[in-house]
Amino acid sequence: MKTADIIIIGGGLSGSAIGLGLMQKGVDRVVLFDEQRPTQRLSRGNFGLTWFMCKGASHPVYAQWSRLACKQWPDFASMLEEETGYNVELEWTGGAVHALGDTEFKAHEASIENLKTVCAEVGLDYPVSMLDRGAFSDLIPDITLGEDVSGAMYTPEQGHVNPLKLLGAMRCGFQKKGGTFIGGQSVYAVVPQRDNTVVVKTGAGEFQAKKVVIASGHGSKRLMISLGEHLNIYPQRGQLMVSQRSRRVLKIPVLAVRQTMDGTFVIGLSTEDTALNNRVTTEAMKSQASNAIRLFPELAKVNWIRAWGAIRVMTPDGAPTYTKVEGYDNIFAVALHSAVSLAPLATNIVAPWVLGEVGHPLMSNFKNGRFNV
Repeated sequence: MKTADIIIIGGGLSGSAIGLGLMQKGVDRVVLFDEQRPTQRLSRGNFGLTWFMCKGASHPVYAQWSRLACKQWPDFASMLEEETGYNVELEWTGGAVHALGDTEFKAHEASIENLKTVCAEVGLDYPVSMLDRGAFSDLIPDITLGEDVSGAMYTPEQGHVNPLKLLGAMRCGFQKKGGTFIGGQSVYAVVPQRDNTVVVKTGAGEFQAKKVVIASGHGSKRLMISLGEHLNIYPQRGQLMVSQRSRRVLKIPVLAVRQTMDGTFVIGLSTEDTALNNRVTTEAMKSQASNAIRLFPELAKVNWIRAWGAIRVMTPDGAPTYTKVEGYDNIFAVALHSAVSLAPLATNIVAPWVLGEVGHPLMSNFKNGRFNV
């Protein structure tokens, strides 16, 4: 039987970020398994925002956690490029959430004041302000706003990345530091042993480790049931549309529309309860296109050439889950949908927590047991 110090089940954004963090802390033998089912590779359908604005509007600690993550993003991206050579295409140009009409504008204002107070409670700033229509237009002078746009909430301290390059960079960094990546392998069971080790049964045979991290998206639920714990997650489909390359006119991402470095527009803000069905639908594409054109009318002239559907990993309150499996101090579970935005914390805070270091004070709010009421 092959052995390791720590096994991570799930080689997506969260699992890879934790694996990188473990290797940076000097763990000798870490194995990262990835099944690579296309329907569960969320980075392929990810909008790519490094975002804190609006997150946690109904969950104050999640708002604080998201703000903490974004403060780390510029240094995190620089570290990845220095250690791996990957440019994750971080554009730290800010971000905006548009408002349509006065009612929505005032609702955005109220949200900002609420979240400023929430973040101040733990010594974090919340650098978001409201821009009227003229100021918002001045911020993006190369593209014309739709007539219904009344303004936007805006922060200069967030941005967007290429999620596929981010995944590649974290996997590369993990392996360069000596981590073992095993792709294309299913994990069938996680079996605790009497000697306080854990056996992981896979398509490549059995592996034994001192600790195991379960971070395999919707596959985590099946593995945890066998350990006697229900993981509180559910699937939610999101769809994206991608355009042909165009002249770069939008360097600041808006919540539902962004333009990448190569000139492609990406739109998407759909949420659908469809179990694990990741198909694209004409209904969602029509809705997304209509909303994007209402924001930027000239997008009606752009050719849209690709579309994706992906299945988010959602918790009932929208916040991430970082938890020890009940009854086992050496089996951990991680489940969340904001894996791009929260990647720095997975590397710098969650990985040390897995090693036994004292977790960040906010982490106690993200246990799976918070839903057991």
